[in-house]
Amino acid sequence: MAEKYGFFNSVNGDRIYDASDVANFISRYFTNGIFNNSMQVTANDNMTVTVATGNANINGYAYDLQDALTLDIGDSDQTLSRIDSVVVRLDLTNRQISTQVIEGNYATTPSQPAITRSNTIYDLRLANISVPANATRITSDMITDTRFGDDCGNVVQAVQTLDTSDIFAQYQAAWNTWFAGIQAELSGDVAGNLQNGITNLRIALGIDQTTYYEDETYSKGDLVVYNYMIYECNTDGTTGTWDSTKWTVVPIIINQ
Repeated sequence: MAEKYGFFNSVNGDRIYDASDVANFISRYFTNGIFNNSMQVTANDNMTVTVATGNANINGYAYDLQDALTLDIGDSDQTLSRIDSVVVRLDLTNRQISTQVIEGNYATTPSQPAITRSNTIYDLRLANISVPANATRITSDMITDTRFGDDCGNVVQAVQTLDTSDIFAQYQAAWNTWFAGIQAELSGDVAGNLQNGITNLRIALGIDQTTYYEDETYSKGDLVVYNYMIYECNTDGTTGTWDSTKWTVVPIIINQ
């Protein structure tokens, strides 16, 4: 299996890297998008819009808009409307990132133009600009902010959620093995009481999300989880459809 590593100082040209190596490394730590809600598109009450300063990350390549950028919006049609998009475009072929306008198609009911996401071009859509027939200026109500949708997004760390299913599966397997070994040493009521205690402990730890079943009958003191909350039964013979009057919320922390 091939191995790649870096980055190290070169000695007589034995450690050579290019931009793609750096970008590939950075892309593992940050998602694509803009940083800190930056690069908002605003109207200028003429046929231009302004993109505020800010930063973006696209597949590990960095973009820094240091000065507000004014972009021209093409002239409107006399009878049909269109929707233009303001995008930040990574262009690997031309080795650049730029903010530009993608002009949409004219239609009676226009739709936003498609953005490009290929091996060489990757777009982040900042906003959509509605250009109605006979428009002579772009106003704020014609701009739809798309920075927080799937076509753009804010940069966040790469690991957003931690999948604990594998480790809990290991814990469950270890528990099953232990319990199988000790079960033979326990008899009748002792084993049943132990299992009840284990069930209550699982509920208290939040390992189970829902443990209430309509076809079971519960007694006072029984614990269940319902809708992600822990409840204690306060009425013997409780069964059937959930009845909140027969259950009392169990507090996690009791202040003395």
